[in-house]
Amino acid sequence: MIENIGLTLYFFFEALGGAEGFSALERIEIRPWGVDDEDEAVDNSRLHSHSKRFSGLYTGPYFDTTVPTNITTQLGTHAYLPCKVKQLGNKSVSWIRRRDAHILTVDRYTFIADERFQAFHVEASDTWTLQVKYVQARDAGQYECQVSTEPKMSHFVTLNVVVPKIEIMGESDIYVKTGSTVNLKCVITQSLEEPAYIFWYHDGERVLNFDREAKDIRVERVSADTTIGTLIIYSGRREDSGNYTCAPSNLDSASVLLHVLNVLATRVNSNQG
Repeated sequence: MIENIGLTLYFFFEALGGAEGFSALERIEIRPWGVDDEDEAVDNSRLHSHSKRFSGLYTGPYFDTTVPTNITTQLGTHAYLPCKVKQLGNKSVSWIRRRDAHILTVDRYTFIADERFQAFHVEASDTWTLQVKYVQARDAGQYECQVSTEPKMSHFVTLNVVVPKIEIMGESDIYVKTGSTVNLKCVITQSLEEPAYIFWYHDGERVLNFDREAKDIRVERVSADTTIGTLIIYSGRREDSGNYTCAPSNLDSASVLLHVLNVLATRVNSNQG
């Protein structure tokens, strides 16, 4: 009987509220039996705690669009692609390479044999970062940060790879007389970062400048994107002839052939002929 009265009141007030465009239950308080003010306060507190999690404009995960979407890095260096997801909850974050739709990472797990790729997440932050070590030219392109909602949510980051230009000034074959001072200049342009080092090799063996009276190696950053490495050979000898290679850190190399000529011997042979 009491239950029937309760149902009758419920439908009566619903009918009134529907006619006015909103529920009359919002204005008239009907409580189940056995619920007092203290119990209701506890329930309201739980409800408030739950709703606070998704307060604001969004009721679930969303991307922070203030993070950079264009990342430029130099060949051979490391690249870091950010993806900031707010209110992620229990969803997963994946990184996908757009050119071949290859899944690179899911959360902290890597799904590609190329160990240069890794995702990491700093605790108490909303950012999932894709790290690409020792960037290659073919790594350039778009990468998708995807959240496992239904439907999926995607945020795109473009990686631009700058490839420095390396050349040794002069001809590919250099001719000098014995006793001459030789300056080989290796010019690196379009370089965002100065090389950590520039090694020189003579016929495959590294050139060292322990004896600076014989050889000297210098490196100079001449502008924001240009570095010059110089190998100086004092009083060139016949045995200094051969292939010389300039090899900057994490970059391609450039080579020249040095010919040290014994001019006196050449003239004698010419006269005998």
